[in-house]
Amino acid sequence: MRNEKVTHTPKGLTDILWEECELKYQIESAARGVFAAHGYKMVQPPTFEYYDVYHAATPNKAESMFKFFDVDGRMLALRPDFTTSIARLAATKSVGQQLPLRLCYAGSAFQNDEAFSQARQREFSQVGIELIGENSAEADAEVIGIAIETLQKVGMRRFQIDIGQVAYFMGLAEQAALSPEQTDCLRERINDKDFVAIEQLLDTLDMPNTLRQAFLKMPTRFGSLSVADEALAQESLNEKSKLALENLKQIYHILQGRGLEEYISVDLGMVPHLDYYTGMIFKGFTYGIGFPICSGGRYDTLMGKFGRNLPATGAALGVERLMAALHDDKAAETAEKASDEYITVALAKGRLAELSIEIFERLGFDVAEMKTKTRKLIFTDEKRKFKFILVKASDVPTYVEYGAADIGVVGKDTLLESGKDLYEVLDLGFGFCKMAVAGPAQMRGRLEGRNIMRVASKYPRIARDYFHGIKGQTVDIIKLNGSVELGPLVGLSEVIVDIVESGKTLKENGLEVLEEICPLSARLVVNRVSMKLHRETVVDLIGKIKGELK
Repeated sequence: MRNEKVTHTPKGLTDILWEECELKYQIESAARGVFAAHGYKMVQPPTFEYYDVYHAATPNKAESMFKFFDVDGRMLALRPDFTTSIARLAATKSVGQQLPLRLCYAGSAFQNDEAFSQARQREFSQVGIELIGENSAEADAEVIGIAIETLQKVGMRRFQIDIGQVAYFMGLAEQAALSPEQTDCLRERINDKDFVAIEQLLDTLDMPNTLRQAFLKMPTRFGSLSVADEALAQESLNEKSKLALENLKQIYHILQGRGLEEYISVDLGMVPHLDYYTGMIFKGFTYGIGFPICSGGRYDTLMGKFGRNLPATGAALGVERLMAALHDDKAAETAEKASDEYITVALAKGRLAELSIEIFERLGFDVAEMKTKTRKLIFTDEKRKFKFILVKASDVPTYVEYGAADIGVVGKDTLLESGKDLYEVLDLGFGFCKMAVAGPAQMRGRLEGRNIMRVASKYPRIARDYFHGIKGQTVDIIKLNGSVELGPLVGLSEVIVDIVESGKTLKENGLEVLEEICPLSARLVVNRVSMKLHRETVVDLIGKIKGELK
């Protein structure tokens, strides 16, 4: 038997073979050519640095960094991105250089993440630029324009750049006097376009209705420049939010003047982790790839962490993601045509599909064939240009995240367990139940502070997030695939984490609910790219379903 540790690469890492390597080289060479033509000079920071360098700039990435110690016991980390290293380099090595600095890079970055795939590896290649020492709309437009030119140069034909402004959100948060914890919680829900969670959170916060409405509308304010005008029309905005929106409009008009309007749109609900972004941010999307192919933004406070206060803005392009988009050009063209013609909806087989079909039927969709007894898995409404696919419930988030489906209907339990990167836009109001900790009655009141405890579950991620993340207990979680109620009965575990609907099964096996984790119901989810590229159709469908549920 072969030793897999000798013959296989570690999980999340891959060999890049000759044809792929040639494509990778072409992409990187084309990018370098564009950067050089605009006066950007190549720099090469070290592959790893002191952990404190990265932690000071991006504390949210701390858990996903590869960390190790040198011979002197100092903690080091492989770079999770280039921007932090280049900010340190520019702050400490460029004194006396004429500003602005135009720097570029190409190389590998690393993330110790479980959620790896073809387009999201633990080692990934980036090419990018950093414009340091100029705080202007012209500088922001320059890096976006260069990103667009680079995408064109490497052969991308159809893509979209979404531009946002984090200072708009921060201005609203300051007006609402939100704590840092409240701000980050609301930011995350808005960025995920999780309408249900946004409304639930806002219900717990005391703020004027005008601000509440501004937050509620943020996830829907994406598309043309008119969404920025609509936000500016709100009379109660503070100066910070107003200036942010005016800056966004300036950037848009500059790019428009350069003939790039067909590639750009606005998204005021794009508010990723705010570790160092201070103003304009952007992400690029294309068909067939469920993740951004490029991103960037303004980070005016990052340089100060390394001793020199300078404004800066930049852009990064993911080489493997571009390779995935370009690898089979013919297939990509077919995928684009299919995307143009149909919106694909993934339905979880069983009761959720039946209830979902009822909603689509009330909206006038042709679902007659889906209601018959058939082994078909794909159904088409030719009039409305919609496709419906029936898949296993646990697979719905995967189909949607990777763009094989634009929209999905799935239970909240499946979403929590999958951890997929999706927009969760509606609570459909059926399939109600709850996720709970259950066990024998004698375990009631004995869960707190018990670290030496075994927990059986079909949902190990949810169990881990609850016990480890919320309760701070390091328990032993045992993955089972069925009849988890047996766990406490045969001594496999003290308690279980499972879905509870009526509680009848628990009762018949001498178990009861000990702690409730969260309520569950069916949710409507949308692929992040599809939400951008099929905005009108997707938003219209969301509105109609929402109206049908009232």
